[in-house]
Amino acid sequence: MLEEFAVNNLQKELLSKNRKLLVAVSGGVDSMVLIHLLLKSGYTIELAHCNYQLRGEDSDNDQKLIEKFAKNNGLKLHLRLV
Repeated sequence: MLEEFAVNNLQKELLSKNRKLLVAVSGGVDSMVLIHLLLKSGYTIELAHCNYQLRGEDSDNDQKLIEKFAKNNGLKLHLRLV
């Protein structure tokens, strides 16, 4: 998957490694895989998460997961509670 990601990005010139990326993450599988791929590919990223508190404890657990991931990977997290 990592190789496919890199090849697609090179072919389509979607992302530049010369710029910092702000990545919106929900805590779901898709966004978590995306940030893993970006990190393993050498991109400089920061994370953004908005907790709308629509799913009660599940929303809070998503936020906790992202906070832990950001801390463990030395990433800046921009967090918003609504």
